Amino acid sequence: MKLSGLLARGFDRSYHVPFTSRFVVKCSQCEALCINGVPCHEQGCPNETHDCAGCGEPIPRQQKYCEQCC
Repeated sequence: MKLSGLLARGFDRSYHVPFTSRFVVKCSQCEALCINGVPCHEQGCPNETHDCAGCGEPIPRQQKYCEQCC
């Protein structure tokens, strides 16, 4: 996953480690971590997202569909 993908998933303080292919996963609202290479928020984090049921774009966890699919 690239930095733009992490930012879209709510990891707003993530960054690229210079001169490497590594990214540090961070969130301003929770203690984010990676489990087997998958970035994860804590349960109940307001920055947490999920995929739109219609198109698969990341959207806030309170919504089921994005604005284009409604």
